[in-house]
Amino acid sequence: MKYPVEEIKSFMESWAKNEYQLSWDNSGSQVEFKENTDSVVLAMDVTDKVIDKALEMDAKLIISHHPMFFSGSKNIIEGTYLGDNIIKLIKNNISVFSYHTSMDVADDGVNDTLFEKLDLKNKSILIYEEEKPMGLIGEFERELTLTDLDKLLKEKLQVCKIKFYGREDRNIKKVAILGGSGSDFISQAKEVGVDAYITSDIKYHDGQRAYEDDLILIDVGHFYSERIILPKIKKKLQENFKDLDFYIQESSSFELDI
Repeated sequence: MKYPVEEIKSFMESWAKNEYQLSWDNSGSQVEFKENTDSVVLAMDVTDKVIDKALEMDAKLIISHHPMFFSGSKNIIEGTYLGDNIIKLIKNNISVFSYHTSMDVADDGVNDTLFEKLDLKNKSILIYEEEKPMGLIGEFERELTLTDLDKLLKEKLQVCKIKFYGREDRNIKKVAILGGSGSDFISQAKEVGVDAYITSDIKYHDGQRAYEDDLILIDVGHFYSERIILPKIKKKLQENFKDLDFYIQESSSFELDI
């Protein structure tokens, strides 16, 4: 059975509402056609490989976390990477909807799903930005060594390599978490008294600062800190659009494994 793309959009925006996004973001419709579809591609980023997968499945809808249009593109030029991707979408009437910060802060969104995935307890908000909750605080059932935590994160998030910053010989119980780039909130994590802050995109000097402040910073990788929302989107869509087929992007299109 094929469903109108606009019905799927209405459902998604009843969950990750447009008003949830931060002022600098571009969540919502990126490309939209009045088409019907029986399949959906779910991805972190709209890359050429993701578009090719949609073509292979004859899917008329791609749902991504990161917006396709984010840096103020002003033209569509054949022969450029972005231009060719846009042209391919338009020629094949493929819609793209992106749910970025709107999905980060939504109930059962990225951060709630990360919290759930790590089996944390005693949930509270790390900080509010533009009156929207950014990041969560929680506790593990028991204290974990850094080795235990490394093993748990690799298992739960299906990531091969994790970076730890700070001082050794610490047990971890209370943590702050934030999917995606969380270095802007290191001070807040320190202030609320957590043992560790789990996020991504930690820079060298962030790590140095963590050492000085005696805070463990844990970088699980941007893709893997947010990828956990894709199966949740699939689950919710399946509950409401029972005959849809799905493809989920399992790995980053542009990170090389060498």
